[in-house]
Amino acid sequence: MNYWVIIGEGGGFDEVKNVRTQPNKPQTGGINRTVVRVDDVVFTMGGDGNTKIFLCGEETAAPDVFLLWGHYNEVFEGISRRLISLGAKSINDIDAKRIVCSKLSTALVLEQAGIPQAKTMLVSASTSAKAVADCVGLPAVLKPSDGAQGAGVVLLNTEEEIADYLSQLPEGSGKAVLAQEYVAAAKGRDIRVTVIDYKVGNVIQRVSDDPGEFRSNVHLGGHVEDFELDADTTAMCEKIARVCGLRLCGIDLLQTGSGYVVGEVNCTPGMAPDFLKSDKFKKLMGALITG
Repeated sequence: MNYWVIIGEGGGFDEVKNVRTQPNKPQTGGINRTVVRVDDVVFTMGGDGNTKIFLCGEETAAPDVFLLWGHYNEVFEGISRRLISLGAKSINDIDAKRIVCSKLSTALVLEQAGIPQAKTMLVSASTSAKAVADCVGLPAVLKPSDGAQGAGVVLLNTEEEIADYLSQLPEGSGKAVLAQEYVAAAKGRDIRVTVIDYKVGNVIQRVSDDPGEFRSNVHLGGHVEDFELDADTTAMCEKIARVCGLRLCGIDLLQTGSGYVVGEVNCTPGMAPDFLKSDKFKKLMGALITG
């Protein structure tokens, strides 16, 4: 079975952009994995209808299974739809990926499914700071809807700070910006739940090492700890994966005084190195790819 991991922006493309796409050695279970740069995939359209796929300039057959690893974009969508038309199977549906790569769309999906999440408000340059403070409270978290890895996320403590932030937003840009309730009880910690094939595969707690940093992303200077979820929260995470339509995802939970709320859902989830190297991960991914 031929399996492609197609890496684009936000999925680690910077680490592979100067490396020619090459197939890896066969893995257990007869899975031949190829890590593919998105820029190395080219396909034809129109003409005589004889679609061709090129990888690094050489014509090739479509894989049996593929995973788009990175932010949603038009090229990802084109590659996904073309490969599927040739009989390949996508681990995460491109429509689901497009939705989850928007925090605004994700929040709407979770709301409709009755999933608890931090109170969220869509804002623009014309939104009043008082309306933000009244809706989500102070301090407030402001973030771009299409951001990742904590980029562009700020914690604003006063209405004056919020007003200054909003005044700098371009009018009519079509770029969604969200104001979100600050969950003080989380104290710079969150729970990252990795769900594989709609089952919780791994749970870690991410902890900021900077007392003044409210974001817990590891690349910003935090560390991870093992963590156990209760049965109800485990079931909630598996439900989230299903309503979002993601067979592989990461769910970030914030712990409140009365339980958990969802912070984010990620279709390109960062995972603990020990879990990635584990037999459990290999077994789960093998079943996901061949299932």
